[in-house]
Amino acid sequence: MATGEADLHDMIRDSVQDLAADFPREYWRECVEEYRFPQEYWDALADAGWLGVAIPEEYGGEGLGMLEMTIVIEELSRAGTMGGIVFVLTPVFGGIGIQRHGTEEQKQEYLPRIANGDVTFCMGLTEAAAGTNTLNIDTMAEEVGDGEWAVSGQKMFISGVENADTMLLVSRTAEFDKSNPTGGVTLFLVEDPAERDAIDLTHVEVELPWFEKQYQVDIDGLRVTEDDVLGTVDGGLYLLWDTLNTERIAGAASALGGGLRAVDLAVDYANDRNVFGAPIGSHQAIQHPIAESYAKLTAAREVTYKAAKLWDEDEDCGTEANSASLLTSEFGLEAADRAIQTHGGNGFTPEYEVFDIWRNLRLTKTAPVSNEMILNYLGEHELGMPRSY
Repeated sequence: MATGEADLHDMIRDSVQDLAADFPREYWRECVEEYRFPQEYWDALADAGWLGVAIPEEYGGEGLGMLEMTIVIEELSRAGTMGGIVFVLTPVFGGIGIQRHGTEEQKQEYLPRIANGDVTFCMGLTEAAAGTNTLNIDTMAEEVGDGEWAVSGQKMFISGVENADTMLLVSRTAEFDKSNPTGGVTLFLVEDPAERDAIDLTHVEVELPWFEKQYQVDIDGLRVTEDDVLGTVDGGLYLLWDTLNTERIAGAASALGGGLRAVDLAVDYANDRNVFGAPIGSHQAIQHPIAESYAKLTAAREVTYKAAKLWDEDEDCGTEANSASLLTSEFGLEAADRAIQTHGGNGFTPEYEVFDIWRNLRLTKTAPVSNEMILNYLGEHELGMPRSY
């Protein structure tokens, strides 16, 4: 790494750590308990330029790359904030998606507002009958006029609809065709989804310490136009896949930071807790698992950074992005488990943070894509084995 780049990244880490220090655990507990969007935190990220870190300067961003966004997310998560949750939907799916595939009008409309924190996104993709198989979605946009559609269907486990200014909605615009299986899917930008008469929201209870709710989203005759299309009609699946690598990288950065947070808390507790006349961290049974988790996470960080660098260089990063997602989820969860064990009974009490970290990191093995599907990808596309699903 060049000296100038290293200095820039050190500056980013220092700045992000300073920002995160203004939002202690009590702040996040209140947001979670009240299902309250962390507006003060969001505004601070916008004021510091981090929401627009990968948005070009001509649209009000910082003009940096995915690597720098990765560092920001990692440090926010390591500091105990919910950086990964707030970044993936708006700066990644909204910002990068529109930056790469939007019209000039859409870029002018959305990118400056993403950078300054004036707009938030949610993603309407998952369906109960489709799961990981996006080709199997049933939500359908029926053409009702020249450049106008009526969308109907049901989405499941959709995060943060109540706070979102815009939903990136994935819908079919043509029936599934075996001769062209990846066609017929279109992405629509839907303004004010929670306020639309054609959209009905049902809260889905999940055991996660998040400030946002999960919803079943029922759509009945939602009107959209060609101005709402992101990319091309029937070509949305390729756009979605193009953005998924950045989702993998951002998610890996969040899991990496969460795992390192667990290590940091385990170290602090092991140094402070005295049993039999010595800090418990002086015992190898405590010290070695924590040190091993740190080693695994720092190795996973290298894969994550490599994926981000490749993406910034417009190179294929599918293997690295998927590997980063796999390794950070496995190693991060293991680190959180070991942090709980280090804390003993205290690890299960609300006064200590480690159990909440474990719950959040457990999700990363399942969503946004399961580790089994990542292994399928690596086995087929990297190792050349037969398709297994």
